[in-house]
Amino acid sequence: MKKKLINLSKRYFVSQIIKKPMTTRSDLEFLANKLNLDVKINWLKDVDPNDKSAQIINLGNPVIGGSHWTGMYNGMYFDPFGLVPPERLDHLEWIPLQIQDQRYGGCGNYVVLWLYYAKIGELDQFYNMFNVDPNNLD
Repeated sequence: MKKKLINLSKRYFVSQIIKKPMTTRSDLEFLANKLNLDVKINWLKDVDPNDKSAQIINLGNPVIGGSHWTGMYNGMYFDPFGLVPPERLDHLEWIPLQIQDQRYGGCGNYVVLWLYYAKIGELDQFYNMFNVDPNNLD
């Protein structure tokens, strides 16, 4: 993927979709498509823990339903609540930063944005949108 930050029209689009109270698989597919982001969307039980491609993971299951969206890419794991990766993904690098308020939905939107910035090598830009410095956790 070409290293290109989101332009102003895309930033407006992203700012609007991030306000959605909860996200469905089709919402995430739509947002990823708008950002020209190639991702896999899976249940946790179906994820290959060694796959380095961009993935959006629902921690629920198909019987009970979805619960929370997280992501992984290139050996990294992201949870918008800053929670520890599930046991089968605990070998992945992660940063315990909470981006999302636990009272609100929309976790999938944060995951798509994180994947976008991770793929272009600009995760600092992602964290800067939330006034978070991942290098200074004190």
